[in-house]
Amino acid sequence: MTIEWDDVRVFQSAVRAGDYSNAARKLDMDRTTVGRRFARLERATGRSLWEQAATGYQPTEAGRAVIRAATAMEQAMAQLAGDLAEGDAERTIAGPIRVAGTAGIAALLLPAMADFLSRHPAIAIEVVGAREAIAAVQQRHADIGFAIARSKPRDLAGIRLTGFEQCRYVRKGTANNGAGNRAIGWGHAMMLANPQPWARLNALPQDEPGLEVDGIAAMHEAVRAGLGSAWLWRAIGDSDNLLEALPDEAPATTEAALWIIHRSDLEVEPAVAALRDAADGIVGGFIKTT
Repeated sequence: MTIEWDDVRVFQSAVRAGDYSNAARKLDMDRTTVGRRFARLERATGRSLWEQAATGYQPTEAGRAVIRAATAMEQAMAQLAGDLAEGDAERTIAGPIRVAGTAGIAALLLPAMADFLSRHPAIAIEVVGAREAIAAVQQRHADIGFAIARSKPRDLAGIRLTGFEQCRYVRKGTANNGAGNRAIGWGHAMMLANPQPWARLNALPQDEPGLEVDGIAAMHEAVRAGLGSAWLWRAIGDSDNLLEALPDEAPATTEAALWIIHRSDLEVEPAVAALRDAADGIVGGFIKTT
């Protein structure tokens, strides 16, 4: 039985999305159609491509072979599009990049990626929803990640970009009216995904009312609105003239850094390598203009 490329594409989307339902939404199909395409691909290959693991459904060894072939085909088509584009050699770097960022930091960096995207117009960036970039890259939900961590995981390749120093902030003029005592902290899902000391600075006391948020941008906006105090990345807090820093000192154990990470067991695709190599400038540009 002939393997249909469209069925391979559907399987690739299911693996990236984590399940049939998310893949169906991404492909604008109903879940039944995705399941039917998946079953047809398994019949064509004569192999089981999907199995349940502790972290959810994952591709089997045969499934990973299909994914490698699908990725190679995807990259070949993207490269062809880049080769046909007018312009200099940089325009030939093409392809989709799925980017994850701990606590939504990748979305914050998007404006600073404007120069990178103008130099590489054939690259498409998708910011995937992930509370923790390391897990997103390890589980193949993202190709590359901006991760907040004390050190780089041993099973990933990565580069330290800058420190992630935090200070507690409130809106100016609210430190003595009660807002400084009202905590803004991470929601339960964020704390489960990031149990590290840097995140525990914003763990909400169980016996006190507080405001729960799920990302750095929301936490910043809540502090700006005078809703309470929170520990923020100093690159954001020190540059906001609506905020004032409180004298609290973060323990040394909460030190962390911002890393750019990707898998070390896979060949780095040209588009991913280009973003990795530009990451230091992207973060530097964000800090300079924030």
